[in-house]
Amino acid sequence: MDKKNYFLEKNSKSGEMLYLEYDKIDGYNITPKANIEDAIRVNKIVFVNPTLSEKLIRKKIDIKIRYLLNKLTEIDESGDSEAGIQDTLMKAEKLRMMIINNYVKYLGNTYYGLTLKKIQVIINQLKIKLYNEVNKRRELDNLYYLEDDEYKGRGR
Repeated sequence: MDKKNYFLEKNSKSGEMLYLEYDKIDGYNITPKANIEDAIRVNKIVFVNPTLSEKLIRKKIDIKIRYLLNKLTEIDESGDSEAGIQDTLMKAEKLRMMIINNYVKYLGNTYYGLTLKKIQVIINQLKIKLYNEVNKRRELDNLYYLEDDEYKGRGR
């Protein structure tokens, strides 16, 4: 099966669709997840309009930041376990690296800098909570060992 690249554009005034076969397009790539029977299979969509690409990426990042903030709130309220905090911390670090590696060329400098600062604040809060959980566990372990020592008699 031969793979072809197509360029589609809709004229906003007349409503006409422009349909061109293209060799290579440079822009923001996404791969759709929906597969519908009796339809054209789309492997990749490339957004060439920079403002549209920026809006899509901003929305995607904002959704992920909102998710991380909700997880941070859940950790505060429920006192989540060390594993849950580590998982959320890894997701935040992954988002930070994805923004730096993949999205920096599409985002403006102000939004890019502000977003990285937000994520860094979330990461710092998660590290503090993880540190507190580890210290709390160590203190409980130390108390347990101290209690065991009290019950031991003199060994002769």
